[in-house]
Amino acid sequence: MKRDKLHQFQPVGLAMHETGRYSVVHSVEEAADVLLRGWPTDDGEEFCEAVKVCFEGMHDRASPEDVRAALIRAAREAHVMVIE
Repeated sequence: MKRDKLHQFQPVGLAMHETGRYSVVHSVEEAADVLLRGWPTDDGEEFCEAVKVCFEGMHDRASPEDVRAALIRAAREAHVMVIE
């Protein structure tokens, strides 16, 4: 998928100390990818909500800004450092 077709938002940096991974997330699709493939945990209320909002965002039922906010809440829940 070309970058200009993504549902973009203001970038969010994520530092996952448990996995040694650092990501900069720019879009709904990237948020979904990091949550489903590289997240340090696969449970938690905010994690589940963020996955749901990503799905809604990919189908234009949630704004990219809503996805960004949900990702940040999930990061805080999982003790992932957020760099805005």
